[in-house]
Amino acid sequence: MSKKIDPRVKRTRQLLRDALVELINEYGYEKITVQDITQRATLNRATFYLHYRDKLDLLYQSSEEILQELVASIRPTAEEQTNVALLQNGEQPHETFVQLFEKIAVNSTFYKVYLTEKNLPYFSEGLKKIIMDFVSSGIYLMAPDDQKLTVPRDMAIRFYAAAFLEVVVWWLENDMPYTPKFMATQLMRITMNGPYMANPFL
Repeated sequence: MSKKIDPRVKRTRQLLRDALVELINEYGYEKITVQDITQRATLNRATFYLHYRDKLDLLYQSSEEILQELVASIRPTAEEQTNVALLQNGEQPHETFVQLFEKIAVNSTFYKVYLTEKNLPYFSEGLKKIIMDFVSSGIYLMAPDDQKLTVPRDMAIRFYAAAFLEVVVWWLENDMPYTPKFMATQLMRITMNGPYMANPFL
């Protein structure tokens, strides 16, 4: 059983995380200091060092927290794992797919900054791995037999994971012009049916 975090500690870490995100967005990671972060968070340096070794430690721990929250939010229940009817018709996305976009939307500023900042590949790779695991599970639910796939399983997983990640970045960069459900629906549709209408070249 995990130890419950003191609300005051949680609030302090949230303030520092928010300050880090704001400053990276404004100046870039390399240009900011611990002093900048504490000033923005209206906390003193001593408080910062009670929680983190340096700004890199804050960066990594914040990344881990956000990614772990995402994993927890999209982990399907046993009932959801067996209910593949919605996946198979290609029209309605699985609930966990919608939840993925909803969770990203809740922390949209964080995701947007961490995914578009060139000096933060750690977060992008972490999110890509989560999406790969998610895609892998989805493909397995629909086609557990490799003989039913038109391409090698590993190739399909990497293809869709990379595509999904790029679509997430595009969605965030454009200030989320569509709802999480719309995004999940469209990605599910293009995954199942491709981007073309029936007989597009006729």
